[in-house]
Amino acid sequence: MLSPELALTDLDARHWTNWWRLLMPPRVLDEPAWAFAVLDAGVVIKLVIAGAPGRARGAIDPASVPLAGLTPKALAAWARALGVGAVIAIDRGVISELSAEIEGALRLDQDVVAQGLVALRALKKHAGTGVWTEPPILDLLPAPAYEPLQRTFDLLIPDRTALVAYVIDDDRSRIHSSIIAVKEDGDITRAATHRAIADLVPESAFARDWHKGHSRLLEAVEERFAKPSLALFLERKTLLDIVTGPSDQLARELNAKRVVIDPAPAWLLGLLGGAAVAAMAGRAGKALASMLPQATRDRASAIATRARDVMMDSGAHPFALLGFDPLELWSRLKHHYRP
Repeated sequence: MLSPELALTDLDARHWTNWWRLLMPPRVLDEPAWAFAVLDAGVVIKLVIAGAPGRARGAIDPASVPLAGLTPKALAAWARALGVGAVIAIDRGVISELSAEIEGALRLDQDVVAQGLVALRALKKHAGTGVWTEPPILDLLPAPAYEPLQRTFDLLIPDRTALVAYVIDDDRSRIHSSIIAVKEDGDITRAATHRAIADLVPESAFARDWHKGHSRLLEAVEERFAKPSLALFLERKTLLDIVTGPSDQLARELNAKRVVIDPAPAWLLGLLGGAAVAAMAGRAGKALASMLPQATRDRASAIATRARDVMMDSGAHPFALLGFDPLELWSRLKHHYRP
């Protein structure tokens, strides 16, 4: 998925910083420090605070902020007491076992994504029994094998095409963040920001009228990189509304033309069609459902669930090879992004 010879060119530091701020949960930005604890039979024997510029960092006395337990509630309370946004706790008896499992499965020729999945699967194996996290990310994140992930990527994104994503400042004065990536032979081989085509499409002119200007931008991407197969354009507030809003927010923004996805592959159009139906259900279906007997609503819900499962099992769903639905995963993660 990521070429070992990935070429990063024409990078705009402001765009990269803004991507980080858009993609990270507010809690991580508000409390960038995190704690790492080593336990022995449930007792903290080593505690390190890291990642907080300008604040006390390094090892601290575990007795100064005692850990009351390893339940999610206790870990969340401990994180607040420590003044950190995240906690990783690991039993010292598991450390050597984890190292052996990870090192035994790693190979020098593995993709960096494959190596990350090896580590994630090993950590998930011990989640709740030797490794604990707050937020409970190990309980939420799936750890698929690398092969179905790569096959899904190859199925959905053609080789020798570009992927484009642009977020525009709310006042349309400039581009907030951008990324242009090229896929070749199954891997992302090149990546850049708008700086790579700024001489062809000036930033301020594009941001001022991005609805009309995105076609010229796509031509510039094809000229410098490859023909885009998927491109997304929207403003910063719209993205935040989608990330933190209800499940039908994307469909509403698409209907209002505050999001432009052009070009959009057939598989994405199918998903977006489902989103449009969901938007109608969100506005009108709930009122209708409230008039129906509970038994009828329960049967309808069961039918919808079975239909989704049949689609996944038959391979008709674009994410069938993964073994999980990224959209469903997002619905479980999105509350971390709410202020």
